[in-house]
Amino acid sequence: MRLITYIENLALWIGCAALLLMGLIVTGSVIGRGMFNHPVPDDLLLIGLLMVCVIVLPLAYVERQKGHIAVIVVANLLPLRVQAILAAFGNLLFGLFLGTMGVVVAKKVPSEIAQNLYYDGQLDVPTWPMKCIFAFGVAAFLLRLTMNTYESLREAYRPGGQDN
Repeated sequence: MRLITYIENLALWIGCAALLLMGLIVTGSVIGRGMFNHPVPDDLLLIGLLMVCVIVLPLAYVERQKGHIAVIVVANLLPLRVQAILAAFGNLLFGLFLGTMGVVVAKKVPSEIAQNLYYDGQLDVPTWPMKCIFAFGVAAFLLRLTMNTYESLREAYRPGGQDN
């Protein structure tokens, strides 16, 4: 558990660093364009690629903190057991959806490395690093989602008077 928590925290901080770097690129590009008539090369591409880190890497941490947006107006009226089953079912559906995306992206990485694919632009940024980061972020999220699903199912099927 400590290793998983460490990985989630590390991914969160990498996502924060990517957000800071995005801000620095935008600032540098604006200053460069205004003062020197030279923006940061491929600034929009770099910001778009860093957005992958900002969005995907913190997912596992947010899931651990139960920080995702949830509409529970109707669900709170249901018995606790049903709430736990619905939470597990929602986790399963979201895991299948995002997991499928992660697998598809991860499968592309070896061929992109072998073909030496890159984004067109001044910097010739390779395509595969951010796909690896996406796959890693999705894998960390799926691990946390699996743990939360297990906890929900344990809560749902725990013996005792929990149906309120």
